[in-house]
Amino acid sequence: MSYNWEGDLILQDTVIEKKRFVIGSQNKPIKTDIREWISFEDNNIMKGILRELINKKGLPRSRGPGSFDKRAMIIWSFVAKNVKYVHDSEKQRKTDFWLFPPEIYTLCEGDCEDGSFLLASLLIASGISPFCVRVGLGEVFDESGKSLGGHCWPVYKNEMGKWCILESTLDNIPSRMPEADKLTEEGQSFQYDPYYCFNNYHLWEIFPEDKTGSRLMNIEAYLKERGNKVHMKKTRLPSGGWLSRITGDWEPGHLEITGDVLRSFGFPENAIDVVGDASQDPDFYDWNTPCGHAQTNNGADARTTERVEEAEKNYIGWIEQLNEKLVSATNKDLRSGLFLLGYVLHGIQDLATHKGITNAQHSYLSKLFGTKDDPDHIEGNRAKARHYSKKYIEFLREKYSKSYQKLIGYSGRLLPWDKLMPPEKAKLLNKEGWDLTPQAFIEYSSLCKKYEKIKKDYPIESTLWKTDEVFGRLLKILT
Repeated sequence: MSYNWEGDLILQDTVIEKKRFVIGSQNKPIKTDIREWISFEDNNIMKGILRELINKKGLPRSRGPGSFDKRAMIIWSFVAKNVKYVHDSEKQRKTDFWLFPPEIYTLCEGDCEDGSFLLASLLIASGISPFCVRVGLGEVFDESGKSLGGHCWPVYKNEMGKWCILESTLDNIPSRMPEADKLTEEGQSFQYDPYYCFNNYHLWEIFPEDKTGSRLMNIEAYLKERGNKVHMKKTRLPSGGWLSRITGDWEPGHLEITGDVLRSFGFPENAIDVVGDASQDPDFYDWNTPCGHAQTNNGADARTTERVEEAEKNYIGWIEQLNEKLVSATNKDLRSGLFLLGYVLHGIQDLATHKGITNAQHSYLSKLFGTKDDPDHIEGNRAKARHYSKKYIEFLREKYSKSYQKLIGYSGRLLPWDKLMPPEKAKLLNKEGWDLTPQAFIEYSSLCKKYEKIKKDYPIESTLWKTDEVFGRLLKILT
């Protein structure tokens, strides 16, 4: 559903109660103006935080293409890493007690409102227009339409004019800002439904596109009735990957696994941006390359067309060529080396999840994504993907120490972005562009029913690889 995230109706009554109390007394609430929870641009505490981000994270100070989006990403990441999410049930308070931005910055923990106020305040203090920043108040639902409770979240209008949700309760942010309207669609595992939004100037009411007029409750009544707030530790949030946007599957994947692994080795965030982005790209540039996804080949009729031994050999050869290219490229252009590292990690992670099954078998198992049988959604497979990824990074560190030191020492560029642009990727891969097209995805989806008819003749068990043995052979050959 589409919403006007700027707000539909300005509300003149901005006074709220029972979010602050007289010191020493929980029985004497202090009335506050809801706009006060977002600090103004000249707040010196916010300026102090921003100076630290300028010195340590390269927060842009000048205006240029991409500079505001980069500010938003750096500030979002800062709040995610420095503010621990704590649900009200874990606090020693009987009421929903809101914290001002300097308080949440000092305590380093809080709930959804607290983190949202700090994040929005920093965005505005960094020079982003207050009219490109909102704090939303509303409700969230699961994929079945069941309410998970009340929630509060920041929204930011990016430089393309799209409103994006910068969820303040995350521990690590995705590589891209998810568009707000996408996260209001039915069937999402975490569906946002905004009622109100505000910044340091106004409080607005928000209406669904098919409804007009005021809601039955005012802001104070809403705040009173939203006592049952969503527990963010129990939710599944979008990864931000582009394939997630195509399929509607928002569960953790290559982006998150790659980021987690590289952070454990101490890779800087600028390098992780390049590698994490690249770890998704084989699904676009090599969609039709089975060995690039640790799969055995199948024909258009869903029948297996390759022996397991042959498929394993092709897979190992594919990774071997990429590894050689990675080492060579690192000495010439560091960003190219980081991109190829992500490409390799994708193939290694797919070994742990696909285990040699054909694309037809994968389509059948997943039932068009999202079921418990989909190998990409099994947590044990994800754990093995992390394990293989770490083993490969350790191998790279020991065998190619000079290249490894260059990769981990990447300090970023002066431009607002580090990721390779599509023309750079295509040139490096010697491709004209994506081979993942709408038609290719439709063909993949149709394999489900085709395979179901022949599954007895081509059982999944007959194509499964012994992944530990294959991975062991791979490292031995690379050595």
